[in-house]
Amino acid sequence: MTDRTHSEGERPGTRRTPIGLDADAERLYRLLLSKADASVSQLATESGQDPDRVHEALMGLVEAGFAVMCADARFRAIGPDTVLGGRIAAQLGDVLGEYETLRELLEIHRAGPGSGGSGGEQGHWEIVTGPAAIRSRLRGLKAAAERSIRTFVRPPMVLPVPEAQLHLDLQARGVSHRLLFDRAVLDVDPYADYLRHALSSGDEVRFAKRLPLKLVIVDERTTVIEVPGSGRPKTIITENRSIVELAGALFEQLWLTGVPATSAGAPKRIDQDDAVLLGLLIAGLTDQSIASRLGIGLRTVQRRVRELMDLADVDTRIQLGWHAAKNGWVP
Repeated sequence: MTDRTHSEGERPGTRRTPIGLDADAERLYRLLLSKADASVSQLATESGQDPDRVHEALMGLVEAGFAVMCADARFRAIGPDTVLGGRIAAQLGDVLGEYETLRELLEIHRAGPGSGGSGGEQGHWEIVTGPAAIRSRLRGLKAAAERSIRTFVRPPMVLPVPEAQLHLDLQARGVSHRLLFDRAVLDVDPYADYLRHALSSGDEVRFAKRLPLKLVIVDERTTVIEVPGSGRPKTIITENRSIVELAGALFEQLWLTGVPATSAGAPKRIDQDDAVLLGLLIAGLTDQSIASRLGIGLRTVQRRVRELMDLADVDTRIQLGWHAAKNGWVP
């Protein structure tokens, strides 16, 4: 019976695998990896393929950087860490550059006469204006989530704390939540409830020193992106495949460099003298008052506060207070 799973004229095995090779070439590369080196005839025998096709595939591996010729008819595999490590690093390095492309696309869309498309291969674009409308659309998108919700959280925040029941329903369905907070959120008291909800809900939470925009990605099919500098809150909602992929790449890049809200490792500890100093600082005493109370110099107080901020990897004293409370540095 004829194999109809391949399109007309397409040779089986030509579909690209995740490492960029066709299936036959990847099988040959795996076989070559298991040996110090091998001849064409040896590989043809073990793979059950025609020697001419094996030779052609090996030359393709050499050209792609996956193998080298160590003799006229013998080949040796290049380790996957060497071949793929640089490529992956380069791709990650390109993500922030891709974000600029995303911003350019958003600017083109904003300057256009309409919504930029209506479904099909391009994906639907929708502009939503005002906190009530944005809240309504976000709730509907989140309620329909099947696998994951990824969110950038940065001030100013116009939406309320997420609905507890909807959040529980999503968790019960196995929908994962990852939230990356801009550290500036720690400096503004009105955002404390939002942060406490995130930390107590069982979601994965990390902090970034700076986020470029607000962003929500539902599964891998829809993204909600703020329109920067628009005065009244405004977002673009799209299922455009390219934009969703770029948004996802940006999220993953910044997520990797974010600081987890909780650490699996042993928490950093501070000595009793620093704990007393930190307690006075959190109580609202000035540096001069702390110095007088502890009988030390003003510059010593400022130096020790700076050292505590470095230990906590934070940028402001308010963030230091959050970190101290979370990690039990003060009673």
